[in-house]
Amino acid sequence: METLTATPVKTITAYKLFRIKPNCKGQLFPLFVNANKAVPVGEWIDAEMGEAVKGGGKVKSKIGPLAFRAGWHSGDVPVATHIGDKSHKNKKLAPDSRPVDQVWAEVEVPADVDWQTEANKRATIGKNGKMVARTAHITDQIPFGGHYKYKTNSNMLGSWVISGSMKVLRVLSDEEVASINAEAGVADLPRLEPRIDCLEDYKK
Repeated sequence: METLTATPVKTITAYKLFRIKPNCKGQLFPLFVNANKAVPVGEWIDAEMGEAVKGGGKVKSKIGPLAFRAGWHSGDVPVATHIGDKSHKNKKLAPDSRPVDQVWAEVEVPADVDWQTEANKRATIGKNGKMVARTAHITDQIPFGGHYKYKTNSNMLGSWVISGSMKVLRVLSDEEVASINAEAGVADLPRLEPRIDCLEDYKK
């Protein structure tokens, strides 16, 4: 991975969920798209277009085709209750625990270019006259130089932050995640087993 765009002047803080591997100490990996490309800590990294699925509208991922919204996906709070393990066998029910191989990191994303206005312009308007949240997205280009916030629906906890580049600042402890979320009035999935890493793994 490399950065081709300029280092941003204005930035915001966001939070990204990463996967870790027992045999790759200190390395972070995206969850689904380009899942085997390690993401370094402390470096600005441009987003890449994932491999498109034939027929359009989807991108290849570790778990099958996903909606095509190019860019790094993080969040304004470290919460992702739709991603995780299931202790139950009912596929219709939501995940209920955070896997041992997933960790949250505090990241920085650019804010020099206003991509929110562009994303909102592309949204459809519902019969009630309000913007349909899940349609306020950009599917044909990477939002280099900035980011936009996206919700799959208006009731989603927090928002996704989709950006053209990203810098991982640090990996968070579970206690830090809980504290950040408590201040925001939300909560991530609990762990049923301890994570397989420690914060010392990421220190250079």
